[in-house]
Order: sequence, then C-alpha cells, then structure tokens
Amino acid sequence: MKPDGQPPPATGSGVDEMGSMGKLFGANQETFWGLAGVGDTFGTCLGPLSRNRKVGYRLAKGEDLQDVLKSMDGVSEGVFTVLALEQMIKTKMNKPNVFDFKFPIISGVAQIIKGNITPKVGLNLLMRYPIRDENRGSS
Repeated sequence: MKPDGQPPPATGSGVDEMGSMGKLFGANQETFWGLAGVGDTFGTCLGPLSRNRKVGYRLAKGEDLQDVLKSMDGVSEGVFTVLALEQMIKTKMNKPNVFDFKFPIISGVAQIIKGNITPKVGLNLLMRYPIRDENRGSS
C-alpha cells in the first residue's frame, strides 16, 4: 500500500491483465472486475495475511526465493501459478513473441520467480512500460 493509504496503480492494471488472460481462454473480461477479480487481487496485494504478498515483500528485500518458501507456514500459490500461467498463455497465443507486451505483469513476476531479474529491475521495467489503453482487445 502506498503511504497515502491508496492501492498502487499497478493493482488495477493487474486486474485488467487478468481479464485479458481470461479473454484469451474464452472468459468474459468484465468478470475479472467483480469480487472474484478485484476482491481477490486487492486481498492478495494489500492484505497483511497474504502469503503471496509476503513472498513478494521478502523478495523485494533481497531474500532468496527458496529460503522464503522454506520458512513459510503455508503455500504461496502465486509462485507456482504465475509460472503455469506464463506457459499456458504462451501456448495459447497465436503470437507468443508478444507475450511480454500483452502481459507485462505476469511476464515480469515470472522472470523474478525464475531468478532472471530482481524485483527492482522488474519494477523499473514495468514503470517504463508505455502508457496505453488498458482495454487491449484480443489482437
């Protein structure tokens, strides 16, 4: 959460990216703006009890992913889900070479989880991402 108590702007972009992913697999993109999408995303991103948030926070502090996972009481489903999503989306897309452009958050988090980039680099890449219409359509 930002110091002013407002959720970070990337949270809305994350919900929109989930909608685009859902649309790719035949779901109604608007569904993701309901409680199942927005509610779950805000709970995961902002909730103090969220295991996924704890993993991200600790990775951002420089801890090793395997050390973080070993020290947790429960499973952080997002760690494994983002890697599966990356594969599913790339397999489903007619143009897998545009994956990073159409799904920058999923792509960035997957690269962090794989150890290819640091959270700081991932954030910097996301912040340099061109501002565009959040409704990207299916092309």
